[in-house]
Amino acid sequence: MDWITLWRSNPVYEELRHQFPIGWVLETAEGQIVGSIGNIPLVCHFRGRNLRAAAACDWVVDPRYRSSSMHLLDRFMCQNDTDLFMTTTASANSERALKMFEWSRVPAGAWDKSAFWVTNYPGFVKSVLNLKSVPMPGFLSYPVSAALFCRDIFRHHETGRNGPHSELELCPRFDNRFDDFWGELKQQHDNILLPCHSRETLAWHFRAPLMRHELTILSKSKGPRLVAYAIFDRQDNPARELKRIRLVDFQALNGFENILPSAVSWMLHKCRQDGIHILENVGCWLNLPRLPQLPKPYYRSLPAALYYYHAPDKLLSETLNNPAVWAPTTFDGDASV
Repeated sequence: MDWITLWRSNPVYEELRHQFPIGWVLETAEGQIVGSIGNIPLVCHFRGRNLRAAAACDWVVDPRYRSSSMHLLDRFMCQNDTDLFMTTTASANSERALKMFEWSRVPAGAWDKSAFWVTNYPGFVKSVLNLKSVPMPGFLSYPVSAALFCRDIFRHHETGRNGPHSELELCPRFDNRFDDFWGELKQQHDNILLPCHSRETLAWHFRAPLMRHELTILSKSKGPRLVAYAIFDRQDNPARELKRIRLVDFQALNGFENILPSAVSWMLHKCRQDGIHILENVGCWLNLPRLPQLPKPYYRSLPAALYYYHAPDKLLSETLNNPAVWAPTTFDGDASV
C-alpha cells in the first residue's frame, strides 16, 4: 500500500492523468506471477525543454524464469512518448541485460564505486569484521579501529571536528523557497540534464524518510533567497550492523558550490555525535570537476555500475555521451525514492 500511495502521489503521474502503467509482471500459463518491473514517471529539464523520462525499478524474476526476463525490459522500453529511460539501481544480473539492449553507463561519476568517510571507528571495524566472519569482532575492533584512526590522522583524512557551521540552516521540510531555487537552477544550468527539483517533486521523492524523520536537509540562504542545499538520508544496513548516512543530493546556484565542504563537515560532526559509522557517497559524484575538493575518502567497489540510461532519439543519445551535460546525484532515478 505504501508503494502504491507513493507512486500515485508522484506529481508527474498526476500530470499525465494516471495514463502511465505502474509496471509489468511476468506470468506463467497458470497465472502465477514470477517476475515484475516497476515504472516511475519522471521529468528532466534539458536545453530549454522538459524531457519525459521513465525509471525502471524493482526488476526481479524468479531464477527458474530468468530466460524470460528480457520480455519485461523490452516491454518497459516500448513506452511511447518517452525521451529517456534510466535506472540508478542496476545489479550485476540486470547490467548484462541493459548492455544487450544498448543502454549506456552515465559518463560522469563512478557508479561502480562508493566513497565514504569513517565517523565511528569501532562500529565500522566491527561491521567489516562481521562481514568477513572474523572471530571475536567486538574484541578486535578496538585495536584495529585505533590503528585506522591514526592512519587517517596521518593522511589528514579527518575533517569536520570544528563542529557545525553557523551559515547552514536545518530545514524541517521543503518550503516555497525550493521552487524559486529550482527556477534559477535550471536557468543557470540549461545545458545540463537535470531531473526536476521542484518543491512538490522533492516532497514526493523523500516522502518516506521525511515521515520517518530520517532525512536531513541543510540549506544556505542569502537573505530570503535559497542558494544551495544538501540532502542526507539515513540508510542503515542491519544485516551488517552498519549505521550509515548517505549524501543523496547537492545543488547550488553559480558561485555557491563552496557550500559543499561546509555541509559535509556539518554532517560528519553530526554522525560522530550520533554514533553513525560512516557517511557515504554512492557513485562518487562528489568528484565532479565543478564541485570543490573534499577530504580524501575511502572507496569500495560495487557489484555493478548502478546508473544506466537509454535515449531512443539518436541525436539526444549522442549528446548525452558528453560528460559535461551530466550532473548526476543519487536523487536521480529510483535509488532514493
